[in-house]
Amino acid sequence: MDRKNGVNYYIKKFPLIGSFIKIQRPEKIVYQHIDVLAVKHKAFQIIIEPKKSTHYSQLIAHNFRSSKSPYLPSKTVHIDLTKSEKLLLKEMHHKTRYNIKKSHNSLLTTHNSKGIQSFANFWQDCARKQRNMYLSQIKDIIEIYRAFGKNADIISVLHSNELVAGILLLHSDNISYYMYAAASDSGKRLFAPTLAAWEAIRTAKKRGSELFDFEGIYDERFPLKSWKGFTRFKKSFGGDEIEYPGAFTKFRIPL
Repeated sequence: MDRKNGVNYYIKKFPLIGSFIKIQRPEKIVYQHIDVLAVKHKAFQIIIEPKKSTHYSQLIAHNFRSSKSPYLPSKTVHIDLTKSEKLLLKEMHHKTRYNIKKSHNSLLTTHNSKGIQSFANFWQDCARKQRNMYLSQIKDIIEIYRAFGKNADIISVLHSNELVAGILLLHSDNISYYMYAAASDSGKRLFAPTLAAWEAIRTAKKRGSELFDFEGIYDERFPLKSWKGFTRFKKSFGGDEIEYPGAFTKFRIPL
């Protein structure tokens, strides 16, 4: 990885054929530096996921083309954490507020855990049962948790000492990210996912974050039907919908 002026340039090298460079959500796109990195690392493809729609014309002028599928979620929900907890609750859908209240009466308890292995195993088990996803992400979850270190929280919801819901929450630059989330069938019946999300929002607020990013909702431009269900869940917490331009790519001969 190369970092300059607050922008990360992720470089994936491939033996013999060159490298792949990815730049995500830069405030400013410095094309000259990208060109230098591309030559230095013999890049055959460059991906930029801009933060602002005003970057579009610049990207086209530099021979980038819109990609059919973004690497980062192209649409998300931001919650303003500078607001009071009372106001955040008020701005939620009334059913979400009710479910939070009901979950407190279901003998559920919340904890800020350090057990990343247990959370990763739980997330994978839930993914296999609910999404028929057999490709393991346990290693990825553990590595991202360790990479963030003290800037990561595991929100766990227990029922009779059994883990029924959890969220891996990451913090960076005054923003907290709802990164990985999972819940068992019994946890869903007890509204544990709602309680976990509310506890994640409260934890982010206590850490001093100014924004809570729900990390992706359904986008009509890049439709994934499987995202519609959790999109309704995330939008029920209020907040503002944020739309990004998507991904732009450029291929080059790495010579």
